Amino acid sequence: MDELKPLIDNFGRQITYLRISVTDRCNLRCVYCMPESGISLLNHDEVISYEDILRLVNILSNHGVKKIRITGGEPLVRKGLPGLIENIGRIKGIEDISMTTNGTLLKKYASELYNAGLKRINISLDSLKEERFRRITRTGSLKDVLAGIKLAKEKGFNPVKINTVLIRGINDDEIIDFVNFAKEFEINLRFIEYMPIGGNIAEAVLSKETEEKIMSEFDDFSPIQGNPKDNVHGGVSRSFGFKSGKALIGFISPLSEHFCGDCNRLRLTASGNLRLCLFYDNEYNIKNILRQNGDEAVFEKIADIIKSKRFKHNFNEKAKNRESVLWANDFMNGIGG
Repeated sequence: MDELKPLIDNFGRQITYLRISVTDRCNLRCVYCMPESGISLLNHDEVISYEDILRLVNILSNHGVKKIRITGGEPLVRKGLPGLIENIGRIKGIEDISMTTNGTLLKKYASELYNAGLKRINISLDSLKEERFRRITRTGSLKDVLAGIKLAKEKGFNPVKINTVLIRGINDDEIIDFVNFAKEFEINLRFIEYMPIGGNIAEAVLSKETEEKIMSEFDDFSPIQGNPKDNVHGGVSRSFGFKSGKALIGFISPLSEHFCGDCNRLRLTASGNLRLCLFYDNEYNIKNILRQNGDEAVFEKIADIIKSKRFKHNFNEKAKNRESVLWANDFMNGIGG
């Protein structure tokens, strides 16, 4: 197999980043992720195996994929995850492994994950108020998440990032509280524009509004010069900092300011499908491709699939007009966000 042939789409974008949803199961029921009643979950034999994941990463690493992010559902509800992370870390060419978690199980697994080679972690946290946290997640304990954040810092995870989805009328009054929290614990905080599931986009708090709110409260809050995007690890957020303190504040703006032109990612769903864009339903059964083909043929088929990757999504136009958005067929728990 040609180890130098990169994965490049029709717009000249090289694929270097794979997001892997290891499960569609979650111990929370966040309002922006799935309905309160839950959804139909995959049978265990329908979820992509660790063996298939490792083979896919091995193949892609030979063609320029360097960064892996583990997602879910909630990845920590799947057994054996630290072992998967350790094995991914042994694959030649993989330079960075990170994980996104809701943090509720982090206190239990932080040491094992760190020892397995995971060094970066993103924790989803949408309220610092216990009652509101339960209303957004419909279950769970804020204390467990905060304990997980504290332990992650103590263990040496760097950076520890907090992902906060702002929803108008739900938690947008906590913007300054979150900033103060980030400054106190010297962690990175990223505000993410809410992407409605078949809902009204007017519920979204656009990044510009959040940015102006913070600037009105903190005189020393300003963009990081020479680094408009947090691209140290291939990120897509615009980064801001303070003259005093180490906290970084980022804005991920899929609605108001898409980052499609620099898109370098693929998504592997929990069901074993390859997804080219979060906002379009097109998926390709990579699980069957892996099981029916040798490594070189798998790569060639993926290279063909990449050619159908679109240049951009159309959320921006809808966001500007505050239009309703019809969400894709899958819920976020199976795609990996």
